[in-house]
Amino acid sequence: MSIPKYSSVASATLLGFTLLSGVATAQTVPNANDPGWRFSATPYLWVPTVGGELRYGQRERGTAHVDVDPKSVLDSLKFGLTFGAEARYGRFTLATDLLYLDLGNQSSQVRSVDFGPSGRVQASANLGTQSSLTNTLWTLAPGYTLAEGSWGNVDIQAGFRVLAVSARTNVQLAADVVGPRAGESFARAGRLSASDQLWDGIIGLRGRFELGQGFYIPYAADIGAGGSTATWQVQGGLGYSTGWAGVVAGYRYLSYSANGNSLIRDLHLGGPFIALNMKF
Repeated sequence: MSIPKYSSVASATLLGFTLLSGVATAQTVPNANDPGWRFSATPYLWVPTVGGELRYGQRERGTAHVDVDPKSVLDSLKFGLTFGAEARYGRFTLATDLLYLDLGNQSSQVRSVDFGPSGRVQASANLGTQSSLTNTLWTLAPGYTLAEGSWGNVDIQAGFRVLAVSARTNVQLAADVVGPRAGESFARAGRLSASDQLWDGIIGLRGRFELGQGFYIPYAADIGAGGSTATWQVQGGLGYSTGWAGVVAGYRYLSYSANGNSLIRDLHLGGPFIALNMKF
């Protein structure tokens, strides 16, 4: 495969299914008058739409636009591993969340090749181009309860989130893409691959509004930067809790953007979730 110094891949379609435990809703009800330890965990079923833009490494630099249909997410999940939990002592908390998922090959398209200063050239028809994605997301966030009462609570959190991504695109075009200058070309068949890791500091708020008779509204939002230009997420829903267990249904959205030579130029996941809250 002949690859120019600057080459781009556009428009890859990946399909994903996520089973995770989340920091946002895995939380005990705070009580400043009870200094003992309390713990909780929340397994999630999250079916997100995935979209974004990827830039391959320096020798194979390019972009891949990713759009995912959540109706087909089960088809591409090869493996998933998740863990989330919270420990609370009075007003202080420590929450962690770990997500790993491996999304297998799915149909994709190479729309254009960017030859750097020479310009961008439209690609020929795709004849089976496929892309895959491996994603690891880990969050660790200490927190403190700012306010609480019969109405609910508000916690502040500050910690870090790390995103590690490996992307692969197997290119199958009808013809080579020829650049504007002599000798510039992008082969009709080959593989583009790259990996990247972004560490970001984050700060945010989370908590719950009590509705009475066991019902409540959980919420969470954070924003951060560091390895990425910006990362942020929001989450909310409707929950019901009785005794040591409860259930929450809602919506979660997570976004990343980065500049420079980062593989992850833009990545966002958003969709409905259902969760089981367990307290002990």
